[in-house]
Amino acid sequence: MPCAQADPLLFSHTVALQNNGNTSVDLFSNPGVTLTGSQISFLVDITGTLAVGESHSLLVTYSEFGGSPVSQTFQIPAFGVIPPPFSQFFTFTSTNTSFSGTMASLTIDILGVSPDFVIPGGPNAGNLVDSYTYAFRVSQPVPEPATLLLLGTGLSAIAALRKRRRRHVAGRDE
Repeated sequence: MPCAQADPLLFSHTVALQNNGNTSVDLFSNPGVTLTGSQISFLVDITGTLAVGESHSLLVTYSEFGGSPVSQTFQIPAFGVIPPPFSQFFTFTSTNTSFSGTMASLTIDILGVSPDFVIPGGPNAGNLVDSYTYAFRVSQPVPEPATLLLLGTGLSAIAALRKRRRRHVAGRDE
């Protein structure tokens, strides 16, 4: 009886979503890019075919300099029923970021499949690898001037109330 061979599963086109999803940044084409925000969302495309009854897992690991890596695992087919091609969405919360930025990385691997990534460009274009790690910086957004004005106004009001209260209490003591 002939045996059918499935095409390999691959991941590609990994992007970081910025500005509430209105901007996407291709992580492969922009190594070292600075991403802003305390929560960073990503999309990765999964392609290929699965044999009937076959399943795999997508492992994504986010790591920041000075912090512990955080991993998430997703089932392929998605939700147990959606076969490739599909795009997997996931979000990580940044814990060590500052206004100046922190080095971070995202490693993607399809477990049980090797190789699972075709390097799309650069000196190693076309090479097949078992996983891929994207390097970038993560920073907190700089507060808007209106936010700083509102904060300053609130602090001034609190200071004025405390000063008024001290005068009122001093007036009673006399």
